Amino acid sequence: MKFSKLAWAAAAARRQSLKGLVLGTALTIGAAFSAQADDSGSSFRFLVGQGLTYGGDSLIKAPFSDGSERVFKAGGLAQFYGGGEYRLGDKIALQATIGYHINYAKASSDGNVRFTRVPVDLLALYSLADNVRVGGGAQFVSHPELKGSGLASNVSQAYDSTVGAVVEGEYLFSPHIGLKLRYVSEKFKPSNGGSSVDGSHAGLLFSYYF
Repeated sequence: MKFSKLAWAAAAARRQSLKGLVLGTALTIGAAFSAQADDSGSSFRFLVGQGLTYGGDSLIKAPFSDGSERVFKAGGLAQFYGGGEYRLGDKIALQATIGYHINYAKASSDGNVRFTRVPVDLLALYSLADNVRVGGGAQFVSHPELKGSGLASNVSQAYDSTVGAVVEGEYLFSPHIGLKLRYVSEKFKPSNGGSSVDGSHAGLLFSYYF
């Protein structure tokens, strides 16, 4: 899974352009929410969160020093994010977040494999009760890349940026702490061509609102 220098340059340029577009969109939405918050006084709030995800096709089997192998899934493993929420009345809220999603395995004493990407979520949530809400939206994924180091340095695969669909439910333990259970449907297409990889996954995420 190696690219020519020309292919790598073209892929890098595309990823950089898409990453800039996604980040610019998220910042623009955040600025708009913040401006609205200045007028309403309490409709906007920031949030940060993290959680675990699982699912998707196998990207590679990572070898361990003891001779065993671990199936490396496209939908794992840890996600970190931050952003903002704007409330439209008592029932509806809009969320925009940008994050970092990584699956990581230490292949041996001198090597590791990781699959990284930058997700931007744009969601609408509806409150069924004071502490329960459901919703969904879109996830824009920038710069998906499978990369190895050390003994796994021959592992190198970039994927095109993609768009997926999100559905989720959230339980609010308090106005500041929420637990999300979600499902994301998405696919990753190799930048050098080939069959798409299913990155669909379930996730359990904790959010803190302030």
